[in-house]
Amino acid sequence: MVELHRNGRVEFPLRRSAAWLLICPLLFTTAIVAGTVPDMLDSGWPVLGWLLIVGYVGVAGLLAWQLVTQRPAIVVDRRGIHCGRRRFIAWSEISSIGPVSGPKLARHLLVFPKDVWAKNLALSQQNVNDLQTFRAWLDELLAEQRRSATPEGQKWQ
Repeated sequence: MVELHRNGRVEFPLRRSAAWLLICPLLFTTAIVAGTVPDMLDSGWPVLGWLLIVGYVGVAGLLAWQLVTQRPAIVVDRRGIHCGRRRFIAWSEISSIGPVSGPKLARHLLVFPKDVWAKNLALSQQNVNDLQTFRAWLDELLAEQRRSATPEGQKWQ
């Protein structure tokens, strides 16, 4: 909260320890498939072998890029919540913040927009370790934004 008031934004980069959960299965499947690729290239399936090589190189490059840059990051600022460069939801467009759900190693938190046709914003443990506390903080920020957006003369109570 202090950083939000001081800098106007709080950034939650990709946690490198969470990225290893994606890398370990890739390494395991690479070890299994690596023995069959030379056979595919020599036999009648060279296209499939080259597709597997290109696919693994692409996925490995993407994971390496994420580890180095720690992207996609979650940014909470005065305008709203950003998840990466493309996903954004403004405070005025948030309907509610859902409960933390999912299995223990893949928990996520959904932010529901007011527009029922818009996509939910999914925030995961890859950026924030304690999603329950993060949810409480986002609820507090949402309530503060709603109080500041509602003029005193328009209150019905």
